Amino acid sequence: MRLLILSPISPLPIFSGGRTRLYNITRQQARRHQVTFLSFCRNEEERQGLKQLGQKLDIRVISVPFQSKKRLLRHPGRDALIAARNYALAWRRGWPADIPAWEQAAMHRALQAELTQNRYDILQVEWPYLAPYALTPNSPPTVLITHDIFSVGLARRAGVQPDGREQKRLKQQARRWQRYEAFIYPRFDLVAAMSEQDAAIIRQRAADANIIVSPNGVDTQSLTPGPLRATIRNLLFVGSPTHAPNLDAACWLLTDIWPELRRRHPTLTLTLVNLDHPRVRASADGKKGVTITGRLPDLTPIYRQADVALAPLRAASGTRLKILEAFALGVPVISTAIGYEGLAVTPGEHLLQADTPEDFIAAVDRLAQHRALRANLMQNARSLAEQRYDWTKIVDELDNAYTIVHRNRQSTPNAKRSPHTTF
Repeated sequence: MRLLILSPISPLPIFSGGRTRLYNITRQQARRHQVTFLSFCRNEEERQGLKQLGQKLDIRVISVPFQSKKRLLRHPGRDALIAARNYALAWRRGWPADIPAWEQAAMHRALQAELTQNRYDILQVEWPYLAPYALTPNSPPTVLITHDIFSVGLARRAGVQPDGREQKRLKQQARRWQRYEAFIYPRFDLVAAMSEQDAAIIRQRAADANIIVSPNGVDTQSLTPGPLRATIRNLLFVGSPTHAPNLDAACWLLTDIWPELRRRHPTLTLTLVNLDHPRVRASADGKKGVTITGRLPDLTPIYRQADVALAPLRAASGTRLKILEAFALGVPVISTAIGYEGLAVTPGEHLLQADTPEDFIAAVDRLAQHRALRANLMQNARSLAEQRYDWTKIVDELDNAYTIVHRNRQSTPNAKRSPHTTF
């Protein structure tokens, strides 16, 4: 099968959940299919990452420079007129400004050139804000990989936002995304949701969308459990600072949970990985036992040092790869219900649930006192990762869905679930 993957970012270097998924899915697909990766490129780091991607996976990679709104509109010409039109249309339709920001004439030209010069069986679009590129009459069957449901994440962020003006802004953005999502989902031949919960929300937004669940995963072949230590010494939270729910979680952990945990367990340490951000630094100021790092090239050593992985998320959507990585590496997990949402876990069997500061403190106490509980959680979680969330199984399921979509298009070449009209 010939796949054309359209992405807003380079998967390499990997420093976020979205990039982790994008790289591992693409790696598995490149082993089975002929893959072309068409991506925006925002800086030199991403340019080098895309070059490395092509070399590592032996695939064809095409990059298109991303231009900011200011730069696009500052230079007179046809592209600036198109950008101004797209911003105006999005505003009139009540859609988020992210959509016209990512819809750029240079990428349209690159995509049309590919579709004209080469035959593809599937156009796979990563993230909904690139969806407009699939609204073209001559495209092959189109697949949208959602990653997140932005309207849900924004509404949840509004729910934990103390500032009234910011709360109002987030709610408004959530409504704009919801309108856009309802428009875009049915216009794809297939929509891949990260979980059954996400799929149910998509059905509410667009009842006639064709949906499958394609969960996030983990490489259980290369990530294996380490030894179970006798006592708990180090807690771990991993998150990208570019994802606002991670910043909220880190600050909540530091201000409302960590001081009491440290008082009860003076030898405990807390490591926050990839969260070297001013807000996190300010929340950690004066607190003992806390280490904050920037990006790390390989997270396996830091997981090996951890006795418990925390996922104190209060506002997010999709599923958390950080939890699956902890499962594969044999690190017991304490998570909010939102943190493990969408994963086929049973609290008490695969992880411990904690939704308040008091819950987190009690959960750490339990794990500190009961080594057998930690061992059971590790074993059960590892088995779940192997049986349900290995990347090879996830791509097997995607392949089956792609074959059906491609076959349906061949049998009814003029049929669409909804018109692929442009903006």
